[in-house]
Amino acid sequence: MSALDRAFALGAAALLAAGIYAAGLRGLADLRYFEARSLLTRPGQEARLPERAELDEAQASLGEALALEPANPLFVEQLARVHEMRALQLGREDPARRAELRAALAQFRRAALMRPASPYAWAAIAAAKLRLDEADFEFYGALQRAERYGRWEPAIQLELADIGLAAWPLLAQPAKLITLDAIARALPAQDKDIRRIAAAHGHLSEVCAEAPQLRGAPPGLCVKD
Repeated sequence: MSALDRAFALGAAALLAAGIYAAGLRGLADLRYFEARSLLTRPGQEARLPERAELDEAQASLGEALALEPANPLFVEQLARVHEMRALQLGREDPARRAELRAALAQFRRAALMRPASPYAWAAIAAAKLRLDEADFEFYGALQRAERYGRWEPAIQLELADIGLAAWPLLAQPAKLITLDAIARALPAQDKDIRRIAAAHGHLSEVCAEAPQLRGAPPGLCVKD
């Protein structure tokens, strides 16, 4: 074997070893991510909120996953969800709630930079801004991007309806139109969920009163059963 052949063989072996090592790191990172995801989804399946120990364990697993693969937006979004879940278990006047929401918002922003066309990241940013009582330029921009990239995705339709119906009295007209369009696309396939969301926020009478001047009432939503 010539010197050139030996050099080529050594280079190929090094590339193979590097590929195997990188694949191993990705596999370990994915394992930690799925461990965290399981910890976060199990409480919902059991109709309960996650316990503090579960959130702490999920955060630790996600920290390990991100150390191995820091540019994975799925890991970043899931870490944001941990902070969000912590915040939602605290009282509205608790300073720790705002701190957790700030932490969640920072991670959602990071995820949106990694995946600018992800409607889930933008919808999450809008929801976090609303919980922080910050219906500002960033809130409206996130709402518009979520609608632009996810208008036909059922989960995004519900998220936009939830955000819009929660903040309806405070919304500027463009955001109200986004809300009405999301509701119209969600009906009738998600009629039960839309009605549950509307009932939870209590602004349906206002929505039904304003809808005809904006774009017409959402089909069926303003009709009493």
